[in-house]
Amino acid sequence: MKLRVDRSELWRGIDTVLEAVSSKPSLPVLANILLEADEKILFLSATDLDLSIRTQVPAIVEENGRTTVSARKLAEITREWPEAEVNIEVQDERLKLSGRLGETEKSGEGAYSLSGIEADEFPSMPTAIDGVSLSLAGGEGELNVLVDMISKTVFAVSGDDTRPVFNGVLWRIDAQGMEMVATDGSRLACYRLAIALQDQVQDDQETAVIVPPKALNQVVKLLGSHKGSVNVALGETQILFDIGHTHLLSRLIEGPYVNYAQVIPQNNTKELRIASEDLLPAVRRVSILSSAYTRQVRFKLNSGQVELSAASPEIGGEAREIVPAQYASEELEVGYNAQYLMEILRRMEASAVCFQLNDHVTAALLRPVEQKEGEDYFCLLMPLRPTG
Repeated sequence: MKLRVDRSELWRGIDTVLEAVSSKPSLPVLANILLEADEKILFLSATDLDLSIRTQVPAIVEENGRTTVSARKLAEITREWPEAEVNIEVQDERLKLSGRLGETEKSGEGAYSLSGIEADEFPSMPTAIDGVSLSLAGGEGELNVLVDMISKTVFAVSGDDTRPVFNGVLWRIDAQGMEMVATDGSRLACYRLAIALQDQVQDDQETAVIVPPKALNQVVKLLGSHKGSVNVALGETQILFDIGHTHLLSRLIEGPYVNYAQVIPQNNTKELRIASEDLLPAVRRVSILSSAYTRQVRFKLNSGQVELSAASPEIGGEAREIVPAQYASEELEVGYNAQYLMEILRRMEASAVCFQLNDHVTAALLRPVEQKEGEDYFCLLMPLRPTG
């Protein structure tokens, strides 16, 4: 293998696949990046067997070939290399990087070499899988919505490995639209989007998969610089994203998902409306003196206002603030985990938030006061038992 590649292009490729490199590889080759030179393209691939990413960058290829080398060391060398062309060559099972360290004749030169592992030992990555296919248009429309759906649900995924289905985001697709749901048992985030998919999904067809958050966060990163359309294939055990010159393949979490509809309260008739720019900073300040164990902030709702309070038994501190709000029902006191509440408020990105409440033991439903047409985004937050 012998080629020349621009340093910025090489780094872009490495940075794209780096998240798929295993931090604790079960096989030595999984700590490596696979490099494949073919005609005018350098392909880069990485996998931890659950997540695989393959991308390509333009290169001047003099000799086709393939090898694998340490992902971390190749990334560190490329990151520090100046903006200049890099020569890459494989000799005697070693990858050699060389070139001028600048654009002028007076620039210095650098030469590095890394031992590799045979490319045949690297797991293969399919470029297509059987399943339901979905194509999302680029530009300002469907891709932005996909990013929004992921960002506004993935934060609620559980980190408890004893309940595997809670460790991913449920993605449900039918002819009428899409839905993403995530929960950890204390909070739930649900984003429903009405969008006509009849030309891609049959009327009686419904597909539901549970996607790991690592894959979804990587999709958001890849879509940040992507302008074209995206093709998604949802299989029985894997999901494949075709994002321009990059393919991302992830293993799915085995279901079925919990029946989350059962926990969504139906009798929350009390309504609190409050400006996010008032509530979020107030919760952040008051929570400074909340218990280190519960992070509880108490809400006392009265006509036209909400009183926030917290107490820290550990240091003997107390905090109290009054925030103006729209509330016309009887007085209600309820406590919430401040960290969970702040995460929800940040993700909503709304000027005002509506709390639908019942009593101090029933979960609250939070929605942006204003939502886009066809969008239904809400979060459920379980209350905490009173303390102090």
